[in-house]
Amino acid sequence: MTPEDSLLAISEIGIGLAGFSGLVAAFVQHSGQEWRLEQKARIVLLIILSFGLMISSLIPFALSGINDSPALVWGTPMVAFSLLCLSLLVVWIRTSRKYGFRLYFPFISLPIMSVASTLQVIGILSGIGLIFPYSPTLFVFCLLSVLIFGANIFLALLYSIWG
Repeated sequence: MTPEDSLLAISEIGIGLAGFSGLVAAFVQHSGQEWRLEQKARIVLLIILSFGLMISSLIPFALSGINDSPALVWGTPMVAFSLLCLSLLVVWIRTSRKYGFRLYFPFISLPIMSVASTLQVIGILSGIGLIFPYSPTLFVFCLLSVLIFGANIFLALLYSIWG
């Protein structure tokens, strides 16, 4: 599978993650349950991550129509996506601590966050050409790590609602 094929698959999975998040929101609203702040924060994070995944995985196709420079096609979306993810992680950690959100599945969540964060830092360095310059494969791994992180957030959301 080429990196381009992987990007299309990741985009489709991002759409699915956003769709499932919407279904969960609809079911909770329909059943008359009140949203807790933690659940609202998780659903917002999921939607932002899903749209970030979709847009970031499609941008290389659009940029390749403008110019075929690897720095533009792969570097720009890699840096933008990695900065978005690291910023969201910082906001998530600060919000979680401020409001005392519970960390579900810590033995799984902490390694996922650590690996995803490390890959995003490497993604930024690759996107600016310092290590593994403009690597499409690394970009796919950056996206996949955030997709796995999003799936973990989704499972925590489900557990907080029905667990």
